[in-house]
Amino acid sequence: MTTVKLDSHILEKDAGIITEQLNIQSQQATVRTLQILFLRSKAQLGPIHYNPPIFLLQSSSIAPSYTDAAPQDVTDYLEKLVRAAQQTAESHYCGSFVAGQTSESDEFADIGIWLGEGNYQRNHEKEILDKLGLIAWADAEIYQMDGLYDEKVKVELEGAEESVIGKLLDSLEDCHRFFARRQDSYLAYFLIGRLKAGWCGLASIGVTS
Repeated sequence: MTTVKLDSHILEKDAGIITEQLNIQSQQATVRTLQILFLRSKAQLGPIHYNPPIFLLQSSSIAPSYTDAAPQDVTDYLEKLVRAAQQTAESHYCGSFVAGQTSESDEFADIGIWLGEGNYQRNHEKEILDKLGLIAWADAEIYQMDGLYDEKVKVELEGAEESVIGKLLDSLEDCHRFFARRQDSYLAYFLIGRLKAGWCGLASIGVTS
């Protein structure tokens, strides 16, 4: 499984240059999501040394660099989940399935998350951010979200006989959705649940004025 270790030297470059240099066959919206997730805002103080995460190329997912590699069935699941999330977002004219219509921007895309074993159910959001090395969100406020997706999407998915994203999310136990808000205009959205092999889910970025 091909992985890329993320750090500021990589992510501070232009999104187009990153996709070309790393040979990431992903849309630039995916790279922009990685940049905002892991780069500190100008309002935050100097750099902090931390163990940067890895980017799993096959499934367009992030994972802690010190965790065990995701089993192949998890990688396959995340690949399908990310693709379904991006397709659902596109059909509803928004950039991210996880952020939904709450974001004022459509320049970011959904990416997958692999956490592995641990306690990452509701009310353990800070542990999720810490596990992923998201120091850019260390001081962010956490907000729980009521549903796994926006009401408009929920109505349409429940009315469809075959919903790919709905079936994939049904495979997750203890699933919850939340966002982290820091002092600039960015929000980090997460949808996390548990497979038999461990915790995984989706993440994206939203913008609010």
